[in-house]
Amino acid sequence: MKTRDSQSSDVIIIGGGATGAGIARDCALRGLRVILVERHDIATGATGRNHGLLHSG
Repeated sequence: MKTRDSQSSDVIIIGGGATGAGIARDCALRGLRVILVERHDIATGATGRNHGLLHSG
């Protein structure tokens, strides 16, 4: 894990599933400084296991 002495952000998102990653992207597109915290690889938790139930529209 990489660490820094200090970081600043406008938004901190915990969880890199579909919802967390989508919110992080939306915030970044709006010019906010975002930190996304995920324990494992992105979308490998509940999102990765339940991808058949994920509806985008």
